[in-house]
Amino acid sequence: MREGPLETHMIDPFIAWSRMMAAGIDMQATWMRGAETLQASHSVIGARTGMMRDAALFPFKTDYEELGRMVPEKVEAFASSAQTVMRETLAMQGAWATQMQRIGLMMVSGRMPTFAETTTLATQTANYSLGVMTARARLGKGALSPVHRAATGNARRLGKTKKK
Repeated sequence: MREGPLETHMIDPFIAWSRMMAAGIDMQATWMRGAETLQASHSVIGARTGMMRDAALFPFKTDYEELGRMVPEKVEAFASSAQTVMRETLAMQGAWATQMQRIGLMMVSGRMPTFAETTTLATQTANYSLGVMTARARLGKGALSPVHRAATGNARRLGKTKKK
């Protein structure tokens, strides 16, 4: 997770609003890509099911190259997706640990925090919260991207071969 450069200064409400809006737009775009992925998957499954049926009926006229792509492309797409999820999750865990250290240090200081310390912690907490929101948007986008790319690419390629 990335925190803003003004981590210890008062948070700028316009920057905070801008970051929230950007994260919301990213999440909406990810939702749209998810819908595209489902639609592409539907057409790919239909095309490949027909290919498997034809392979059973006419084994010498089958496109084994296309059938051979099915498993490796899924392994590659889901492995890439898992790497993104792991990377973003570790970054969020690191940011959470840092935030908990800040709170813990304030708790064990043995005194009431000063106004400046409280303001700094409030700003750090707001930046942490905004960072969590943007990191979650990146996580969803990054996790879906390789699967979306594979599914829509297959749908385009199989749609072209079907029209021939």
